[in-house]
Amino acid sequence: MDSIKYTFQDSTEFPVQRDFIQDLQDFLGVSEEVIPLERSAIRTKEENRAGTAILEKRIREIDEFQIEVTGYLEKLTQEVDSEDILEIKNKILETCDAAASGKKDENLEELEKETRIARNEIQQLETKILSILSPFFEAGIYGAKHAYSAAVEGKKLTGMQVSSIDSIQYEYDLTFAEDMIKVGDLHEFTLPIWVKAGILHKEDKIKKLDVSDFHIMSIEYEGNSLSTVFEDKDGEHRITISADEMSYLILHGDYEISGDEKLAASIDMDAFYELTKKLKQFFKVSVESRKLRRVLLEGKNVMDENRVQDSLKLIAGIYGKLIGECVERGYTKGEISIKIEEPGGIRTEKYLSSSELLSRLSDIGSEGLELAGILGITET
Repeated sequence: MDSIKYTFQDSTEFPVQRDFIQDLQDFLGVSEEVIPLERSAIRTKEENRAGTAILEKRIREIDEFQIEVTGYLEKLTQEVDSEDILEIKNKILETCDAAASGKKDENLEELEKETRIARNEIQQLETKILSILSPFFEAGIYGAKHAYSAAVEGKKLTGMQVSSIDSIQYEYDLTFAEDMIKVGDLHEFTLPIWVKAGILHKEDKIKKLDVSDFHIMSIEYEGNSLSTVFEDKDGEHRITISADEMSYLILHGDYEISGDEKLAASIDMDAFYELTKKLKQFFKVSVESRKLRRVLLEGKNVMDENRVQDSLKLIAGIYGKLIGECVERGYTKGEISIKIEEPGGIRTEKYLSSSELLSRLSDIGSEGLELAGILGITET
C-alpha cells in the first residue's frame, strides 16, 4: 500500500517522513501553552518558599523570646527564697510557655496550610503541562529511541514506554484494548517438548505442546530485542522467549528447547517468526491510551527542576536543523516549505512563514525568543 511521501521544495526526500509543518505548528502551540504554565509553577514555588521562610522566622523568634524570658526570670530569682515570688515566677513561665506554644501552633498550622495549597496548585499545573506535552511527545520528537514493556498485574496487562534522545527521557503509562491476551490472539503456536510415553517401557518422546491458549504474562521490546513469557492457566507450563536479529532462546520452564538439537529441529520457525513479529507490533496496534507520566532531563525530573522549557529547547535544536535545510532548499524567502505527495501522484505544498513563527514565539516572551534563536528564526 502506497503512503504519503514528504520532500523538500526541491523534491529531495525529507529526512523524516512526517508533516513537518504540522509538527512545527504543534510545537508552537505546545510552547505557547506550557511556558506560561511553567512560569506560574515557578512563581508559586518561589512565593511558597518566601512564605515558608517568613513563618519559620516567626517560629524561631518565638523560641528565642521564650528562652530569653526564661533565662531572665531564672537570673532575677536566682537568690530569691520567697515562695510567693518563686510561685509568681513559675506562673509567669507557665503563661509564657502556653502563649508561645499557642502562637507556634498557629504559625505551624498556617505553614502547613500554605504548603498544602501551593503543593496542590503546583501539582495541578504539572498535570496540565504533562497532558499538553503528551500527544506532541508521542511522535513529535524525531530520532528518539523507544523501549516498551508490559506485564500482568492483578489479572490486567499494563505497560510502559520509555523513550530517549540525547539528554532527554520521557515515559508513558500504557493501557491496552484487552485486559489479558493469549498467544493465539496474535498467532497460533506450538512447541516441541520431551514427555515420558509407553505402557510397559517409559521412554522419552517429542510431543507438540500447543501454547496458543497460554496467557502472555510479560513482553519487553527495544530495538530488535524481544523477550516474553507465556503461562498456562494453572501455571504448570511456563515458556520464556528471547530473540534478536542474530539469535533466539526458547525455554520450557528451565529447559532450553532451542539448545536441544532434536527439539530445535522440530520448532515451527515460520510460526515463531510470525509470532515474534506480532509481539513487536503489539505496542503499535493494541495500545488503547498513552499517558505521559514524567520527563527527565539529564536524569532529573523537569518539573522538579523547572526545566520544561529546556526540554523544548532540545526539541527546537532538532527542528532548527530541518528549518535551515527547508530554507536552503526552498524557493521563497521567508517561508519554511515542504512538498506532500499523496498516493496517486497528487502533489501539494505546505508552508509556514518565518514571520508568523517569530511573531508567535515573541508573544511568549524572552523564553519564546530564545526558542526562536535556536530554531534559527530571526528578524530580517
